[in-house]
Amino acid sequence: MSTDFQWVTADVDVTKTSDGSLILQNKTPLASCPANLSDWLHQNANKFPDKPFLQQRDEQGEWHGPTFAQTLAAVNRLSNGLVAMGLDAARPIAILSENSINMAIIQLAAMQVGLQVVPISYAYSARSQSGSHIKHILDVTNSAILVMSNADVHMTKLNQWDTGDLQLYAFSNSQSHTNVKPFEDLFDESETLSTESQARFDAVTPDTLAKIQFTSGSTNLPKGVKVTHGMMVTNQVGVAQMWPFLNSNDTVVDWLPWNHTFGGNFVFNMMLMHGGTFYIDHGNPTPMGLSTTIQNITDVSPTIYFGVPRSYTSLYAHMQKNDALKQAFFKNLKFIFTAAAALDQVTYESIKAISAEASGKPVPFFSAWGSTETAPDSTLVYWEINDARVIGLPIPGVSIKLAPDASGKQELRVKGPNVTSGYYNNEIATAAAFDPEGYYRTGDAGKFLDPDNPAAGLIFDGRTGEDFKLTSGVWVHNSRLRNSINKLGQPLLLEVVIAAPNREYLTAMVFPNLPVLRGRFAEASQASPDDAEFLQSEAVIEFFRDVFKQHNATQRGSSSRFERFTLLTAPPQIDKNETTDKGYINQSAVLNHRADIVDKLYAESLPDDVVVINAE
Repeated sequence: MSTDFQWVTADVDVTKTSDGSLILQNKTPLASCPANLSDWLHQNANKFPDKPFLQQRDEQGEWHGPTFAQTLAAVNRLSNGLVAMGLDAARPIAILSENSINMAIIQLAAMQVGLQVVPISYAYSARSQSGSHIKHILDVTNSAILVMSNADVHMTKLNQWDTGDLQLYAFSNSQSHTNVKPFEDLFDESETLSTESQARFDAVTPDTLAKIQFTSGSTNLPKGVKVTHGMMVTNQVGVAQMWPFLNSNDTVVDWLPWNHTFGGNFVFNMMLMHGGTFYIDHGNPTPMGLSTTIQNITDVSPTIYFGVPRSYTSLYAHMQKNDALKQAFFKNLKFIFTAAAALDQVTYESIKAISAEASGKPVPFFSAWGSTETAPDSTLVYWEINDARVIGLPIPGVSIKLAPDASGKQELRVKGPNVTSGYYNNEIATAAAFDPEGYYRTGDAGKFLDPDNPAAGLIFDGRTGEDFKLTSGVWVHNSRLRNSINKLGQPLLLEVVIAAPNREYLTAMVFPNLPVLRGRFAEASQASPDDAEFLQSEAVIEFFRDVFKQHNATQRGSSSRFERFTLLTAPPQIDKNETTDKGYINQSAVLNHRADIVDKLYAESLPDDVVVINAE
């Protein structure tokens, strides 16, 4: 761990408005920012020409990748090729790929000459049954070109419909498809920008559209968020002002998908700005991908680690029995970062303790809060904290409004240069996204950790849209209850979905972690190879019944105690927006698409797969 770690003192201006809202602003003004995101690539290619920028494993499992100078040369060649094709900002370039060096190059090449990219989730092809989300995104954006990774993987989806004049290119296996050209055909020979390309580079302003990033959606199809150069660069500059310990020696091993804002804007752009090295991790914190992530961490020993709570729950479980992983993880680590959901306090404290054991000093845990619409960071932890719930305070240039909500919570709303102007080709959604003062309505709730000390930071207080009332009129605060069940049930469950609005009492649908459950209950697993039968075995049912009993023992009232639950045999479906490729479970979509299961939970005559928690 670095011995020259620099803390910044937490400080914030708080103003109360006439309607009872609180306005929060960082006292540090935002520093100057470049107009073009790719300015940082050009600067680092000049400062660190031979320093590795992007690394990924080849077919033999060896790390390889371009230096900053080599990245710039490839990006310039591709920019020249795109400009020579006559492409303009009227029609974007869609990209359907897992994280890769080629994906980074096509994004940077397009954006630096004023063309916008549309990164499409790889899961919409590889994990989807229909590919319907891909078609929706292509229809909304009217993209001119689609660049895909492996044509053999993606063309099975794309061949289902008429793609019109969409030009198709692929990183690999283009030769197997008559309508797909090789990615290499897009490149020009010159490694310096042509006169026209340079003119387009110089014409980029903070308001130039760089990306259209599609949110996962709820019960509706995903919306395309307009992300500009200014949104991304001001975000990174504001973060850097609060994190002065970032530098060109930083190394990350990261799996977060680049079609999402966390991985694609926050982590990638941070390495781009500071001249760090990005090791692309093709693993993830799922039972299937974790071994790859562990191997990559062990090989690289990153200086910063970014993840969602599930990352740390999984890694901590393995660190307890894998000393090589523990030593490699903490060897060079300056800090750990978590976002996208709340990390439970037990895991938070356990990882800090194990970091002290490995490195002699607890490694700081940082967090933040934001969304695709805020590119993504709005609040940031930049001081030492001891509570995992803290999501920080506004970064420079950003204003946060805590607006009273009907549920009794306060909605977090955002204004600043990092905030989108709206949704691509969706005026109705755009109009609904902002309040009369121009603050973006996030639908997230927040409050001060200590109301008497705003400098202690904000904590996340759930989604206002996910809270609901029982028939008694009492509010149910969804996030708090889910966090309690998830904490008690980890790692044997993936997520719990709480049902349901306008009912007399609470019930729950549980997505079980089947591989871990089968490992824990080996005898029942051997006796029941069928998943549905296994989930109804006495050992499994009693485990989850005990989880809910433990929760209920600490709760009072119908708005926080569960009466029944069921274990879901069908995993969350990405085609139905029930999950994202980061593993986030969309509560509203699950309730909508599994309404028949909700009805069973409240039936007078209970089916066998509905469990009464306090049955005598």
